[in-house]
Amino acid sequence: MKSISPLIALLTLVSFAAAQDSWPQFRAGGSSHAGGPLPLNWSPQAGIAWQRELEGYGQSTPIIHGQRIYVTSTAGPNKETCVVSCIDINTGDQLWRYRFPAAATAPSSYMMARAAPTPVVDDLGVYLFFESGDVAAIDPTGALRWRRDLVTDFGPFENNHGVGASPAQTEQCVILNIEHRGPSYLIAIDKQTGETRWKRDRPSSNSWSSPIAIHGQIILSSNGAVSAYDADSGDSLWTVGELDGNTVASPTPDGDRLYVGARVSEFSGGGDAQRSNLCIQCNNDSPQIVWRAEKAVSDYASPVVCGECVYYLNNVGVVYCLDKMTGRQHYAKRIGTDCWATPIVSQDRIYFLGKNGQTIVLKAGPQFEQLAANLLWDLQSPPPPETYVENVSSAKSSRGFESLLETGDADGDGFLTIDEVSGRFRSMFPSSDSNQDGRLDAGELQAAAKLMAARRSDSQNNARDPIVYGAAAIPGRIVIRTGTRLYCISPQSSPALVEEPVRK
Repeated sequence: MKSISPLIALLTLVSFAAAQDSWPQFRAGGSSHAGGPLPLNWSPQAGIAWQRELEGYGQSTPIIHGQRIYVTSTAGPNKETCVVSCIDINTGDQLWRYRFPAAATAPSSYMMARAAPTPVVDDLGVYLFFESGDVAAIDPTGALRWRRDLVTDFGPFENNHGVGASPAQTEQCVILNIEHRGPSYLIAIDKQTGETRWKRDRPSSNSWSSPIAIHGQIILSSNGAVSAYDADSGDSLWTVGELDGNTVASPTPDGDRLYVGARVSEFSGGGDAQRSNLCIQCNNDSPQIVWRAEKAVSDYASPVVCGECVYYLNNVGVVYCLDKMTGRQHYAKRIGTDCWATPIVSQDRIYFLGKNGQTIVLKAGPQFEQLAANLLWDLQSPPPPETYVENVSSAKSSRGFESLLETGDADGDGFLTIDEVSGRFRSMFPSSDSNQDGRLDAGELQAAAKLMAARRSDSQNNARDPIVYGAAAIPGRIVIRTGTRLYCISPQSSPALVEEPVRK
């Protein structure tokens, strides 16, 4: 591990809670609540305080601390460089930028994660995690405090699309969930030194779900279970299992309850995903499932709570509004845009951030009421990236599911049983077993692979920038991030384009 040991190590008390002027981590720590009122209306002609192009490409959410925005990206055709930029929230000016070579490289394309994990920030600086395995701490002036490489320490990440889970943080540690086909783990890294505080094994499977830190616990919803660990020791505290599809949405806390989101697998034909969208009452070491949803699902966005309701969002833009105490569905309405980002909650409003640059604002409550529909750009002529060029050589397809017979047939009998299938492929097993004999032959695997290819045939066009990946908010301002650009929304603002300064 590379380390710089400044006197900053003497400082032990830090503040990372989501205060009114702070959005210090992914989903503001799990609630996605802004600290005060936000702008209601904006358009390409009014309400955008500034916008600026970023170096490279990134899918992380911006974070905010002390009137500063921190945002990560990767640069180069093979993501050779990791980048973090510090930007003044009032002017859009770049205060500093830190760049370092990635410990591992992979093609920069829509098929792979590109700076997907969102960093965390406290008074001592910003803590970064990249899919290359790099973890680093940068102080508020833009100087490196320490850096380490998890791939070198614990082995390469084996995932067709890279890793995307964002870190959580406690006062003393950064918490990372590393789940992939290889040895997987939950790890706590000391903020002062970069050393490992504790590390716990996790099931090997693909997951993009991020942990949350709350009430002295690290809570993770992933791979068929919601699990809690002691934040100081990493000891396992409790588990709620027998879930399905909970590998993307992260858990949402509200008092002593957790709201869990799960998606319908594109391969499983449904499974138990609806029943896995549920509410858990956290009673010490004996959590209880309070209710399960009948229809609501969470495909990409995590659930959010506002007032007496909880909101789930599926992949075609249907919002499910449920009573947060009972799970009774108030309504299910299509909002006209699909979202990859988790909504933002501000007072009695929910902001749904469409991937196409349209934000739909709903009034909280059991009745559907749309307050606004706002645009970042003209939907007929979205702004293309100015400098980023995709690595198109990575567009070759993977045989994926079809090749499992070669790699997973442990007993060599020419068939796969469910015990020989792991990770995300396990949920595909029931729908792929066409003759329901409890095993998959070459023909069934080939048919499943063709179905997978057909469902993804338009994924390349749907994954072209500009795409809204996430947003952060403090009272009066919303910062929205596409793959290559930042937008700052503020009342009574005319659009301003911030020119790129000379790079350091």
